[in-house]
Amino acid sequence: MGKWIARILIFTSVFGICLFITSYLDIKHGGKGHVSARSSSQKILSNEIDSSLKKIRLEAQTQKHKQISVYYVPHPDDELLTYGVPIRNDLHAGKIVYLVLFTHGETSSIIKKLNLMVYPKLTPYELGLARVKEFNHSSQDLGIDNNHKDIFDPQKEQARIELIRKIALFFEQTFPHVTQNGLSKYDVIPDHAITGMVLDQLYKEGKIKHKRIYASIYMSRFAEHRLTGKRIYPKKAKDNSVFNKAIHDYDRWDPQHRWYACGYMSVRPQFNSFHKHKYSVLVKE
Repeated sequence: MGKWIARILIFTSVFGICLFITSYLDIKHGGKGHVSARSSSQKILSNEIDSSLKKIRLEAQTQKHKQISVYYVPHPDDELLTYGVPIRNDLHAGKIVYLVLFTHGETSSIIKKLNLMVYPKLTPYELGLARVKEFNHSSQDLGIDNNHKDIFDPQKEQARIELIRKIALFFEQTFPHVTQNGLSKYDVIPDHAITGMVLDQLYKEGKIKHKRIYASIYMSRFAEHRLTGKRIYPKKAKDNSVFNKAIHDYDRWDPQHRWYACGYMSVRPQFNSFHKHKYSVLVKE
């Protein structure tokens, strides 16, 4: 009996290690070739951010005179539901698009619902991996170069503010033709609002020249007090199929391969709305 217990413990340990390794590869590669993605620790420090910025994969010499558009993405799915249309339009205009995802979304309340449907139960860390996996596939479907995105996960709001500020200044000081894209500072979701707050402050300080602020899909279509602005529509009709493919990345259910339809599980009405009416809302702030 003791030998069988020991064997079970050994098997469980090996399985756990394998699961960790494959999950790590998922977040690094997104299941679709190489994606460089780095996560900060819970106690992210300024020098760690500085070190990461040195590795951003846009070569200053060769890319210096190109148009660059940087999008600050609070959670997996914001790159599609809020920024999807302008991202595609920027790519069609020949711009280099760079995404900065600064949370994994592991604190989402959907974990309770998911854990009634899957076994073994997911930890918040595993939920974060699953959500980043959806983001990786969605962003690739949108046409983002694998080397033009970075993934961080500072746990404290102040660390997130510092991260956005330093990255914005890095791009502004390195590339003369850069546009910084964020969400409205009046968004009711704090992680959304800090992007607009930081960019607005930098703009007022004269430290960035060009910014665009968008209303999140929630604030433009679902909130009690909605934000209004100019609707931005796709410039190419063929992009409809691009968006639909990216939408499917968030509705994929295959627990055996760690697909949990996290996006749809979290904000199904928003996905349904975007599927029917593909536009973004540019606000003046």
